Amino acid sequence: MKALLLLILSGSLTAALYMLRKLAGAESIPVTLFLFWQLFGSALVVLTVSIRSRHFPIWNMQHIRYYLIGGLLGTTIPFILVFVVLEHLQVGLVGLLTALSPIATYFLARIIGYEQASMLRIVGLIVGLAGVAFLITSGESIDQSTNWIFILLALMIPLTLAVSNIYRSRYWPVGSEAISIVMGMLTVNGVLLLIVNVWLGNFHENMFENTQVLPLIVVLSLLAGAAYISSFLLLKEGGPVYLSQMGYVITVVTILAGILFWDEQYHSNDLISIALVFGGVLMTTWSQKKNVVS
Repeated sequence: MKALLLLILSGSLTAALYMLRKLAGAESIPVTLFLFWQLFGSALVVLTVSIRSRHFPIWNMQHIRYYLIGGLLGTTIPFILVFVVLEHLQVGLVGLLTALSPIATYFLARIIGYEQASMLRIVGLIVGLAGVAFLITSGESIDQSTNWIFILLALMIPLTLAVSNIYRSRYWPVGSEAISIVMGMLTVNGVLLLIVNVWLGNFHENMFENTQVLPLIVVLSLLAGAAYISSFLLLKEGGPVYLSQMGYVITVVTILAGILFWDEQYHSNDLISIALVFGGVLMTTWSQKKNVVS
């Protein structure tokens, strides 16, 4: 029950970050600057939890390497990809493609011998990929004039998350708490993004001239901090394959939000694609309790 509640919470909070970026795009906030504020603000939220729990990051080379690689794969790269493609694709479709992370996780885990073969999961992988192929070739919600590079970038999101799921579980530092790991990753990747934004000249005196920007950053910080904490607790509670099922929640929430707030339309071919992807993901994760990646 605890893992299920964390799954719903983590997926909903992550979907909310997608929606906030959609709003931030309308306010012309650069992608890297938006992500910096997301990491910086959430680091402050996580810091308060760390102080209360007395769990702080360990700063040796093993942990710093884990913070850097785990943060890049699980946060910085996938969120940059999400934020870029959200400017060209419907928020619901981006959420749907994110749901492919369980399939990608199993596929990669199987290749490296990290998990045993399962016929049900193999069939699920094929069905899910068929759904994506049908969505791209026949889906009515994808504008055929859309640059294919953005569709390919969207498909990189679940692949990056899959690599992150395996890496963060396989190399989790022994004895480390989720809160201290989150704090370390936010700090290291936040510093990296600070350097990038300074180099790009994104920090300037007129940053907050738009009165909508500061409230957006405050809400972003609170949601992101809660999302990072809950997702790492979920990883420790249920493992990487169970964590990847966040895609279910993200997809449902983003599709509903797209319909309610952005008037996104989905047609018969899209619904078939969505059903195939969901069916594939369901089959891939159905036997998770029996074959958890460990």
